[in-house]
Amino acid sequence: MKTDYIVGVDAGGTKTRLRFATPDGRTLDERIHPAGEWTALDAPGKALLLDARLRETTARRPLAVAVGAHGCDSDQECLDLRDALAARTGTPVTVVNDAFLLEAAVPHGGPGAGLIVGTGSIAVARTPDGTSLYAGGWGWLLGDPGSAWGTVREAVRLLTRAHDRHGHVDDPLLPLLLRRSGGRDLRDLRDVVDAMQRLRPREWADWAPAVFDAAERGSPAARAAVAKGADDLVDLVDQVQERGAALSRVIAGGAVIAARPLLAERVAARLRARLGLPLTVYSGEPVAGAVRLAHALAAPGPVRGS
Repeated sequence: MKTDYIVGVDAGGTKTRLRFATPDGRTLDERIHPAGEWTALDAPGKALLLDARLRETTARRPLAVAVGAHGCDSDQECLDLRDALAARTGTPVTVVNDAFLLEAAVPHGGPGAGLIVGTGSIAVARTPDGTSLYAGGWGWLLGDPGSAWGTVREAVRLLTRAHDRHGHVDDPLLPLLLRRSGGRDLRDLRDVVDAMQRLRPREWADWAPAVFDAAERGSPAARAAVAKGADDLVDLVDQVQERGAALSRVIAGGAVIAARPLLAERVAARLRARLGLPLTVYSGEPVAGAVRLAHALAAPGPVRGS
Protein backbone atom coordinates (compact mmCIF):
# COMPACT_ATOMS: atom_id res chain seq x y z
CA MET A 1 0.00 0.00 0.00
CA LYS A 2 1.64 3.20 -1.19
CA THR A 3 -0.66 5.81 0.32
CA ASP A 4 -1.48 7.01 3.81
CA TYR A 5 -4.25 4.94 5.30
CA ILE A 6 -6.26 4.14 8.41
CA VAL A 7 -7.54 0.75 9.57
CA GLY A 8 -10.81 -0.32 11.10
CA VAL A 9 -10.92 -3.76 12.70
CA ASP A 10 -13.94 -5.78 13.75
CA ALA A 11 -12.46 -8.62 15.80
CA GLY A 12 -15.53 -10.74 16.42
CA GLY A 13 -16.07 -14.15 17.93
CA THR A 14 -16.05 -15.97 14.58
CA LYS A 15 -13.98 -13.80 12.24
CA THR A 16 -11.73 -10.76 12.15
CA ARG A 17 -12.43 -8.18 9.43
CA LEU A 18 -9.85 -5.49 8.65
CA ARG A 19 -10.83 -2.57 6.44
CA PHE A 20 -8.04 -0.37 5.08
CA ALA A 21 -9.23 3.10 4.11
CA THR A 22 -7.96 6.50 3.01
CA PRO A 23 -7.78 9.12 5.77
CA ASP A 24 -11.21 10.43 4.70
CA GLY A 25 -12.78 6.98 4.96
CA ARG A 26 -12.82 5.57 1.42
CA THR A 27 -12.14 1.82 1.36
CA LEU A 28 -8.82 0.72 -0.13
CA ASP A 29 -8.77 -2.96 0.81
CA GLU A 30 -10.44 -5.45 3.10
CA ARG A 31 -9.23 -8.72 4.62
CA ILE A 32 -11.18 -11.36 6.54
CA HIS A 33 -9.60 -14.01 8.74
CA PRO A 34 -11.06 -16.71 11.01
CA ALA A 35 -11.08 -15.57 14.63
CA GLY A 36 -9.27 -18.72 15.70
CA GLU A 37 -8.30 -18.61 19.38
CA TRP A 38 -9.00 -14.88 19.75
CA THR A 39 -11.05 -15.21 22.93
CA ALA A 40 -8.35 -17.32 24.59
CA LEU A 41 -5.57 -14.77 24.00
CA ASP A 42 -4.47 -12.10 26.47
CA ALA A 43 -3.97 -8.48 25.40
CA PRO A 44 -0.35 -8.93 24.23
CA GLY A 45 -1.35 -12.05 22.29
CA LYS A 46 -4.23 -10.24 20.58
CA ALA A 47 -1.97 -7.30 19.77
CA LEU A 48 0.60 -9.65 18.26
CA LEU A 49 -2.07 -11.29 16.11
CA LEU A 50 -3.54 -8.00 14.88
CA ASP A 51 -0.12 -6.56 14.14
CA ALA A 52 0.69 -9.65 12.05
CA ARG A 53 -2.60 -9.21 10.14
CA LEU A 54 -1.70 -5.59 9.38
CA ARG A 55 1.80 -6.48 8.19
CA GLU A 56 0.42 -9.16 5.89
CA THR A 57 -1.18 -6.38 3.85
CA THR A 58 1.43 -3.64 3.98
CA ALA A 59 4.61 -2.69 5.77
CA ARG A 60 3.62 0.99 5.71
CA ARG A 61 2.55 2.18 9.13
CA PRO A 62 -1.12 3.27 9.37
CA LEU A 63 -2.12 6.73 10.53
CA ALA A 64 -4.54 5.23 13.07
CA VAL A 65 -6.13 1.92 14.00
CA ALA A 66 -9.53 1.43 15.63
CA VAL A 67 -10.55 -1.98 16.93
CA GLY A 68 -13.93 -3.28 17.97
CA ALA A 69 -12.92 -6.28 20.06
CA HIS A 70 -15.15 -9.18 21.01
CA GLY A 71 -14.43 -10.11 24.63
CA CYS A 72 -13.18 -6.67 25.71
CA ASP A 73 -15.96 -6.27 28.25
CA SER A 74 -14.53 -3.54 30.45
CA ASP A 75 -12.76 -0.23 29.92
CA GLN A 76 -9.60 -1.70 31.44
CA GLU A 77 -9.54 -4.62 28.99
CA CYS A 78 -9.94 -2.17 26.12
CA LEU A 79 -7.11 0.00 27.47
CA ASP A 80 -4.84 -3.03 27.88
CA LEU A 81 -5.34 -4.06 24.26
CA ARG A 82 -5.00 -0.45 23.06
CA ASP A 83 -1.67 -0.02 24.83
CA ALA A 84 -0.34 -3.38 23.65
CA LEU A 85 -1.29 -2.76 20.01
CA ALA A 86 -0.01 0.84 20.04
CA ALA A 87 3.33 -0.38 21.37
CA ARG A 88 3.62 -2.90 18.54
CA THR A 89 2.46 -0.64 15.70
CA GLY A 90 3.83 2.71 16.85
CA THR A 91 0.59 4.39 15.81
CA PRO A 92 -2.46 5.85 17.58
CA VAL A 93 -4.95 3.12 18.52
CA THR A 94 -8.42 3.08 20.04
CA VAL A 95 -10.16 -0.07 21.24
CA VAL A 96 -13.82 -0.56 22.14
CA ASN A 97 -16.05 -3.56 22.64
CA ASP A 98 -17.28 -4.66 19.21
CA ALA A 99 -20.87 -3.73 20.10
CA PHE A 100 -19.84 -0.05 20.26
CA LEU A 101 -19.11 -0.20 16.52
CA LEU A 102 -22.84 -0.13 15.82
CA GLU A 103 -23.34 3.37 17.22
CA ALA A 104 -20.28 4.56 15.32
CA ALA A 105 -21.56 2.99 12.09
CA VAL A 106 -24.91 4.82 12.46
CA PRO A 107 -23.63 8.13 13.84
CA HIS A 108 -26.75 10.30 13.71
CA GLY A 109 -29.64 10.15 16.15
CA GLY A 110 -28.14 10.81 19.55
CA PRO A 111 -26.59 8.53 22.18
CA GLY A 112 -27.53 4.91 21.74
CA ALA A 113 -27.10 1.45 23.09
CA GLY A 114 -25.38 -1.08 20.86
CA LEU A 115 -27.06 -4.48 20.87
CA ILE A 116 -25.20 -7.38 19.27
CA VAL A 117 -27.31 -10.46 18.54
CA GLY A 118 -25.31 -13.08 16.72
CA THR A 119 -23.79 -16.28 18.03
CA GLY A 120 -23.90 -14.53 21.42
CA SER A 121 -25.50 -11.31 22.64
CA ILE A 122 -24.50 -8.21 24.60
CA ALA A 123 -25.72 -4.65 25.15
CA VAL A 124 -23.38 -1.71 25.62
CA ALA A 125 -23.82 2.00 26.25
CA ARG A 126 -22.08 4.94 27.90
CA THR A 127 -22.90 7.27 30.75
CA PRO A 128 -22.79 11.02 30.06
CA ASP A 129 -19.22 11.14 31.42
CA GLY A 130 -18.10 8.45 28.95
CA THR A 131 -17.96 5.43 31.24
CA SER A 132 -18.74 2.23 29.35
CA LEU A 133 -21.55 -0.01 30.54
CA TYR A 134 -22.05 -3.66 29.62
CA ALA A 135 -24.92 -6.10 30.12
CA GLY A 136 -25.00 -9.69 28.92
CA GLY A 137 -22.24 -11.38 27.01
CA TRP A 138 -21.94 -14.18 29.58
CA GLY A 139 -21.74 -17.00 27.05
CA TRP A 140 -23.80 -20.01 26.05
CA LEU A 141 -24.02 -21.61 29.49
CA LEU A 142 -25.50 -18.73 31.49
CA GLY A 143 -26.59 -15.96 29.17
CA ASP A 144 -26.62 -14.54 25.65
CA PRO A 145 -30.43 -14.37 25.30
CA GLY A 146 -31.89 -14.09 21.83
CA SER A 147 -28.61 -15.18 20.26
CA ALA A 148 -28.07 -18.28 18.16
CA TRP A 149 -27.16 -20.52 21.05
CA GLY A 150 -29.47 -18.73 23.47
CA THR A 151 -32.46 -19.32 21.20
CA VAL A 152 -31.59 -22.99 20.62
CA ARG A 153 -30.97 -23.57 24.32
CA GLU A 154 -34.32 -22.01 25.30
CA ALA A 155 -36.27 -23.87 22.60
CA VAL A 156 -34.87 -27.24 23.66
CA ARG A 157 -35.55 -26.41 27.32
CA LEU A 158 -39.17 -25.73 26.45
CA LEU A 159 -39.40 -29.01 24.55
CA THR A 160 -38.08 -30.90 27.58
CA ARG A 161 -40.66 -29.20 29.80
CA ALA A 162 -43.43 -30.17 27.39
CA HIS A 163 -42.15 -33.74 27.41
CA ASP A 164 -42.13 -33.84 31.22
CA ARG A 165 -45.66 -32.49 31.31
CA HIS A 166 -47.23 -34.73 28.65
CA GLY A 167 -44.88 -37.68 28.27
CA HIS A 168 -44.24 -36.82 24.63
CA VAL A 169 -43.52 -33.83 22.39
CA ASP A 170 -45.94 -32.87 19.65
CA ASP A 171 -44.20 -29.84 18.18
CA PRO A 172 -43.04 -29.31 14.59
CA LEU A 173 -39.71 -28.07 15.91
CA LEU A 174 -38.64 -31.52 17.13
CA PRO A 175 -38.21 -33.22 13.72
CA LEU A 176 -36.27 -30.19 12.47
CA LEU A 177 -33.86 -30.41 15.40
CA LEU A 178 -33.55 -34.17 15.04
CA ARG A 179 -32.47 -33.76 11.44
CA ARG A 180 -29.93 -31.12 12.49
CA SER A 181 -28.61 -33.20 15.40
CA GLY A 182 -28.52 -36.54 13.59
CA GLY A 183 -31.20 -38.01 15.86
CA ARG A 184 -32.76 -41.30 14.86
CA ASP A 185 -36.18 -41.42 16.48
CA LEU A 186 -38.62 -38.67 15.59
CA ARG A 187 -40.13 -38.96 19.06
CA ASP A 188 -36.89 -39.16 21.01
CA LEU A 189 -35.98 -35.75 22.38
CA ARG A 190 -33.05 -37.37 24.16
CA ASP A 191 -31.18 -37.55 20.83
CA VAL A 192 -31.27 -33.75 20.62
CA VAL A 193 -30.18 -33.25 24.24
CA ASP A 194 -27.38 -35.81 23.93
CA ALA A 195 -26.11 -34.06 20.79
CA MET A 196 -26.03 -30.70 22.60
CA GLN A 197 -23.96 -32.23 25.40
CA ARG A 198 -21.62 -33.94 22.96
CA LEU A 199 -21.07 -31.15 20.42
CA ARG A 200 -19.27 -27.86 20.90
CA PRO A 201 -21.76 -25.04 21.57
CA ARG A 202 -20.92 -23.32 18.29
CA GLU A 203 -22.03 -26.45 16.47
CA TRP A 204 -25.48 -26.63 18.04
CA ALA A 205 -25.80 -22.86 17.77
CA ASP A 206 -25.96 -23.55 14.03
CA TRP A 207 -29.41 -25.08 14.65
CA ALA A 208 -30.82 -21.59 15.27
CA PRO A 209 -32.20 -21.23 11.70
CA ALA A 210 -34.29 -24.36 12.30
CA VAL A 211 -35.77 -22.79 15.45
CA PHE A 212 -36.61 -19.53 13.68
CA ASP A 213 -38.05 -21.42 10.69
CA ALA A 214 -40.23 -23.44 13.06
CA ALA A 215 -41.34 -20.27 14.85
CA GLU A 216 -42.46 -18.78 11.56
CA ARG A 217 -44.47 -21.97 10.94
CA GLY A 218 -46.20 -21.77 14.31
CA SER A 219 -44.15 -24.05 16.58
CA PRO A 220 -45.22 -23.26 20.18
CA ALA A 221 -41.76 -23.95 21.64
CA ALA A 222 -39.92 -22.00 18.95
CA ARG A 223 -42.24 -19.00 19.14
CA ALA A 224 -41.96 -18.94 22.93
CA ALA A 225 -38.17 -19.19 22.72
CA VAL A 226 -37.96 -16.27 20.27
CA ALA A 227 -40.34 -14.18 22.37
CA LYS A 228 -38.38 -14.82 25.56
CA GLY A 229 -35.11 -14.01 23.80
CA ALA A 230 -36.52 -10.69 22.59
CA ASP A 231 -37.83 -9.79 26.04
CA ASP A 232 -34.50 -10.67 27.63
CA LEU A 233 -32.62 -8.56 25.07
CA VAL A 234 -34.76 -5.59 26.04
CA ASP A 235 -33.87 -6.37 29.67
CA LEU A 236 -30.20 -5.91 28.76
CA VAL A 237 -30.91 -2.45 27.37
CA ASP A 238 -32.99 -1.63 30.44
CA GLN A 239 -30.12 -2.67 32.69
CA VAL A 240 -27.57 -0.33 31.10
CA GLN A 241 -30.13 2.48 31.17
CA GLU A 242 -30.84 1.90 34.86
CA ARG A 243 -27.10 2.10 35.56
CA GLY A 244 -26.86 5.58 34.07
CA ALA A 245 -26.75 5.35 30.28
CA ALA A 246 -28.46 8.31 28.61
CA LEU A 247 -30.20 6.73 25.63
CA SER A 248 -32.25 8.07 22.76
CA ARG A 249 -32.09 4.96 20.56
CA VAL A 250 -30.90 1.36 20.21
CA ILE A 251 -28.82 0.12 17.29
CA ALA A 252 -28.84 -3.65 16.85
CA GLY A 253 -26.63 -5.75 14.64
CA GLY A 254 -25.40 -9.28 14.23
CA ALA A 255 -26.31 -12.18 11.98
CA VAL A 256 -29.33 -13.32 13.99
CA ILE A 257 -31.28 -10.10 14.45
CA ALA A 258 -30.38 -8.77 11.01
CA ALA A 259 -31.68 -11.92 9.30
CA ARG A 260 -34.79 -12.64 11.36
CA PRO A 261 -37.60 -10.05 11.23
CA LEU A 262 -39.63 -12.03 13.76
CA LEU A 263 -37.02 -11.34 16.43
CA ALA A 264 -36.32 -7.77 15.33
CA GLU A 265 -40.01 -6.85 15.31
CA ARG A 266 -40.54 -8.27 18.80
CA VAL A 267 -37.49 -6.42 20.16
CA ALA A 268 -38.63 -3.17 18.51
CA ALA A 269 -42.15 -3.48 19.92
CA ARG A 270 -40.92 -4.23 23.45
CA LEU A 271 -38.37 -1.40 23.37
CA ARG A 272 -41.11 1.07 22.42
CA ALA A 273 -43.56 -0.27 25.00
CA ARG A 274 -41.16 -0.60 27.94
CA LEU A 275 -38.49 2.03 27.39
CA GLY A 276 -39.86 4.37 24.73
CA LEU A 277 -36.79 3.79 22.56
CA PRO A 278 -36.67 3.27 18.78
CA LEU A 279 -34.72 0.39 17.27
CA THR A 280 -32.48 0.58 14.22
CA VAL A 281 -31.32 -2.77 12.83
CA TYR A 282 -27.99 -2.24 11.13
CA SER A 283 -27.47 -4.82 8.38
CA GLY A 284 -24.13 -3.48 7.17
CA GLU A 285 -20.69 -4.50 8.36
CA PRO A 286 -19.84 -3.13 11.82
CA VAL A 287 -16.27 -2.58 10.64
CA ALA A 288 -17.62 0.60 9.02
CA GLY A 289 -17.96 1.94 12.56
CA ALA A 290 -14.34 1.05 13.25
CA VAL A 291 -13.27 3.03 10.19
CA ARG A 292 -15.16 6.06 11.49
CA LEU A 293 -13.43 5.74 14.85
CA ALA A 294 -10.04 5.44 13.17
CA HIS A 295 -10.81 8.51 11.06
CA ALA A 296 -11.72 10.51 14.16
CA LEU A 297 -8.47 9.43 15.79
CA ALA A 298 -6.31 10.31 12.78
CA ALA A 299 -7.90 13.52 11.55
CA PRO A 300 -11.08 14.74 13.29
CA GLY A 301 -13.63 16.00 10.80
CA PRO A 302 -16.30 14.70 8.42
CA VAL A 303 -15.79 11.16 7.13
CA ARG A 304 -16.97 10.39 3.64
CA GLY A 305 -18.08 6.91 4.52
CA SER A 306 -16.94 3.43 3.63
